[in-house]
Amino acid sequence: MAGLLLLPPVQYSIDTDADLEAKLASKGLKVVEIFSEWCGPCKSVLPTFRRIRLDRDDENALLFLTVVAEKCTFLEAAKEHRGRSEPLFLLYRNGQLKARIEGANTPALNQQVLTLTPANADVDDLEENPMYLAKMERERIARGETVKDSKGKGRKK
Repeated sequence: MAGLLLLPPVQYSIDTDADLEAKLASKGLKVVEIFSEWCGPCKSVLPTFRRIRLDRDDENALLFLTVVAEKCTFLEAAKEHRGRSEPLFLLYRNGQLKARIEGANTPALNQQVLTLTPANADVDDLEENPMYLAKMERERIARGETVKDSKGKGRKK
């Protein structure tokens, strides 16, 4: 099988809130498909995702994720979507929700993904990613680190 080009998966299944937060706290566009466990992920959008994935080989710039609504507590939209038979697509760019598409609306998904995907992930700045900043702050507090107040004195937060 020499010379066979191995492509990454079209979608990644996210099983924990921590994994989802880690993905959203990074640069680039993340297309999060939220679905009910009993209904399964939407298969009708896979050809569109596959075509877009072949055009964009930088996973840091564009990543497709699937999340079971009943197992996700990290996103309020996932909690609201529990028990629904249609998928919900949330498009996050650099940790900020940019679009929300109800159902398997392939033309709208295609248009939004192509519009929102950066040329490369380095275009985004993690210092502007609210999920990254919140994650770093929680980790800093968990380590017991101090912060400087406006007068420059160290204090525990």
